[in-house]
Formats: sequence, structure tokens, C-alpha cells
Amino acid sequence: MNNNIYFCIASDELGLEVAWQWRDEQKQFFKSWIPKASDIFIIDELSEDDRERVKAEIMHEIEPELREERLRQNKLARERRK
Repeated sequence: MNNNIYFCIASDELGLEVAWQWRDEQKQFFKSWIPKASDIFIIDELSEDDRERVKAEIMHEIEPELREERLRQNKLARERRK
């Protein structure tokens, strides 16, 4: 049984829905993980340029969550150093 988790993004750049997933499916459940564009695997067949555009859209979409996580991690690190 395959338990892969897939996501879809409605790409404004391409005007279509694109399926994607994280390369390391275990890390997505780690609270402190901060993903990079290289961690994204595009499932649908796209040209390399279109893949990069979609990855940029995904990263832009999740940026507020990543910013909050970075702030949380920095706050915890400051508290540990006190």
C-alpha cells in the first residue's frame, strides 16, 4: 500500500493545477523543519522552467509559515543562551 501524500497548487503562472510532494516525506511532519525549493518534487510533467516557476510559487505561498517557524526557533535559541 502506497501512503504518499500529494499536494496540488493552482498555479497562477501556468494557469493550471500542478501536483507535487515533498522529496523527504518524513521531514514534513517535523515541527522544526524549514523546507527549501529543492525539497519539492513536481509530480506532473512540466518543462524545467515551468517546474522552477511552480516551486517558486509554492515557496511564496508557504513563506509566512516558514517565517513564523524561523522566528520561533530563534526565540527558543535566545532563551537557551540566557
